[in-house]
Amino acid sequence: MNKLLFTLIIGFLLPSLILAQTSTEAGLFIGASNYMGDLSPSPVAANETHLAVGGQYRQMFTPNFGVRGTVSMSKISGDDANVPKAVPNENNRRWSMEAGLFEVALHAEWHPMSQPRFNNAGLYSRQFSPFVGLGLGLAFAEAEVKTTDEKDRLKFPENGARSSYFVTPITFGIRFDVTENWMISGEFGVRPTFSDYLDGVSENGISENKDWYLQGGITVLYLIQADLGPAYRN
Repeated sequence: MNKLLFTLIIGFLLPSLILAQTSTEAGLFIGASNYMGDLSPSPVAANETHLAVGGQYRQMFTPNFGVRGTVSMSKISGDDANVPKAVPNENNRRWSMEAGLFEVALHAEWHPMSQPRFNNAGLYSRQFSPFVGLGLGLAFAEAEVKTTDEKDRLKFPENGARSSYFVTPITFGIRFDVTENWMISGEFGVRPTFSDYLDGVSENGISENKDWYLQGGITVLYLIQADLGPAYRN
């Protein structure tokens, strides 16, 4: 049964992959980042939002499925002062942290409403495409925790502190054409890190809660190459 199902899936997808119009595009990203962890209220503190910049390279294998590589640089920060005063211990200790953040990731994308860029007559057709993505990547951050008490200062860095993290970006966005060669993409994504050390606080915080960070913004993309498919090749 499994072999039959696999054969049917391949038989259904293979013609689409062989005959599909493909495209390659690259661009620059600008946006913002924030984080959720021990030094952040739920969900985030707006005043701890920072600039994020980066680059993207996308290969569309069909109008609906593609792979995107990304790199980005940003900053995250947190402060006990942002935590609601209903948590007096965290407000009294007055800890804060900040870290530079660098991410490199590979994303698989699904564009359910996307159509071929060129119609049956070979004429360009403007696209408007919502998409979702799931990725795998590495994030690098070395948090610096600041305290106002000398005894607290000796608690850091914690024994389990680290500077690299596996992340699985989960992304939602919209991509649309400005011209035949230029596109704009807007997106928002969350990044679980599977670690409680992104902010440098774990043993001295709530160690069972893992840290996340958020990233969103706008990307301006240029169409490097478009293949219309076998029907338009000489």
